[in-house]
Parts: sequence; structure tokens; C-alpha cells
Amino acid sequence: MDPQTIGVIAAIGNMLLSGIVTVIIKAQGKDLKPSGLLLIQTIVSSISFLIIVSAIGDFMLMFTIGWKALLPLISAAIMGIIIGNLLYFASLQLIGVSKAYPIAMTYPLLTYIFEVIFFPEVSFEWLKLLGIAVVIIGIVFISLSKVNGDNSKSKEPILDASKNENAISEGTIDTKIVEIETKISNPEIDTRNQNPPLFKSKLVLGIVLSIISSVTWATGTALIKYGLQQTDVNIVTLNGARMAFLVPISLVIFLSTNRGKNKSKFTWKNISFVAISALLGLVVANIIYLLAIKNIEASTTAAIAASGPLIATPLSILFLKERVDWKIIIGTLLTIGGIIIVIII
Repeated sequence: MDPQTIGVIAAIGNMLLSGIVTVIIKAQGKDLKPSGLLLIQTIVSSISFLIIVSAIGDFMLMFTIGWKALLPLISAAIMGIIIGNLLYFASLQLIGVSKAYPIAMTYPLLTYIFEVIFFPEVSFEWLKLLGIAVVIIGIVFISLSKVNGDNSKSKEPILDASKNENAISEGTIDTKIVEIETKISNPEIDTRNQNPPLFKSKLVLGIVLSIISSVTWATGTALIKYGLQQTDVNIVTLNGARMAFLVPISLVIFLSTNRGKNKSKFTWKNISFVAISALLGLVVANIIYLLAIKNIEASTTAAIAASGPLIATPLSILFLKERVDWKIIIGTLLTIGGIIIVIII
């Protein structure tokens, strides 16, 4: 099998796993705050890699990796896994999978820009700019949606006027129907101001955090490509070495933020689910992601991985009961379409 085919298959595998992991993480976000999720993931993945590296007999090889390769790989892990994932987890809890995931998955566009700037072998293509424009339009559509991914408890219209006030706050029915019925039952209530400022601030903050996570993932992907070019050590061993550095960092973040409303509630159930997500996302998906970058362009790898909304959005609707509207659907399709343009160039 030629390297190009291996790289594409690995990138598709990473995309499938990342979509599944996103839904698992979102489902556990009620009790586990972002720092708690991050701590469990880094501990589980670090231990897993150390076991794997020891099993294949390459444990001591980790200490022979030169700093010219190890430093950018560790920096990539800090940028992508620590900072990027932390912001992304927070975004998921604020605006839900159907919004946060497509926005964050625009990082291949920045990856391509970084490649053009820092890697001479990557040439600039105007058609890729078209892909960027299409993705930006998709982000605008998603951002303009009024659906809040965290506040969807029912899909059925509620036509009982006595329930209108609660229905507005929960975002579960058509607003115009609510306004008409509420005015009939209680004319002095002005439903135009029922949408609280807190909703808007959460929406804006969630979108901003998703965009920043996209920047950190793109930076991390470019650093990975550079680091892989500086060493011949196998990918599994490289991952074992860099993941070990993340545990103390995530522990410090957890201890400094786990208080008050941000305090995580650990149970064996949510720990088990997050541990599974770590094995799928930070172990298996991480290995095949690096394998893809090693065999094809980093921007192409990232672009394939970014089509994950095709997996995450249907799963979030099916299992998390999240709602979507036509803006989210069109925005997701535009985002994926723009990324496909990036792939085929």
C-alpha cells in the first residue's frame, strides 16, 4: 500500500473516532467540568502509551529523542491537547456539539496557511482560498442559529398556555406560537424581552472558545509536522514521550480551577466513559493522526479529520437529543464542502 493511501485511510479513521469521542465527552459534561475531563484523559492516555511503549520494548528509546524533535512535539501537545481541548470542552458545554464541533473543525484552514508560510515544499493554491471562503460562510450560518445545544429538553410543541413562560426559557417550542398564546392568557407580558442576556453571552463565549481552539489545533498540527521531520523514532514512542509531559500540566490546571461552580463530580460511570474516550481519542486516534501527517500533507490530514461533523452531528441528535435548525444544517454542509475543496487541491 502506497504512503498516500495509508495517510488518507489513517486520516479517515481519526475523523470517525474524533466524532464518536466528541459525543461521549459532551454526554459527560454535566458532572465533569473541562479541567476534570482533561485530567482523566491525559492520565489514561499517558499510562496507556507507557504500557504500549514498554510492551514493544522501546521504553528506553524515549530518552534518546533529540530536543529538536521532542520540543515541538511537546509544544504541539500543550497547544492542541491541553489548551485546545480545554477550550473546546468548555465550548461544548456552552453551545453544544452541533455548533461547537463544526466551528472548531475549521482548523485545517489555518493549518494550510501555516504550511504555506513555514514549509517551502507546500505551494499556495487559489482554489484553497475558495475552500476557506466557503467554510467561513458555513461558520456564519452556524453562528447565526438561535438554537442553544445545551437547552433542548423536548422536541414536541407545547401548546398549553399555562406552560408558555417555562417553554420560552427552555427553548423547546416555536417562539411565535408561544408569544401568541402568552398574550392571550396574560396580555401584560411582553415576550419580546424573554431571551435573557445570559443566553447571548454564553452563545458568544462558546463560539469564541471554539474559534480559539481551532487556532491552537492548527498550531499544534504544524508543530507536529515539523517535529516528525526531525527524528526517525517511531510514532508510538514519540507519543509516549510527549504525553508524559501533559499529566503534571493538566493536574495543575485541575487543582487551580476545580472549585465552586467549576468543581467536577467524579463517579465511576463518568470516569469510565471519559477513560474510553481517552483510549479512542488520545491513544488510537492520536497514533493514526500522526501516521497520516507522516504520509500526507498536514493540511490534508486535518481537512479529512475536520469532516467529523458528519459523524458527530447525527450522533448528538440521536443520543444527546440536541436540536438543529436549517442554519446549522446548511452551515455544517458548507463547512464540510469547503474542507473537501481543500482536500482535492
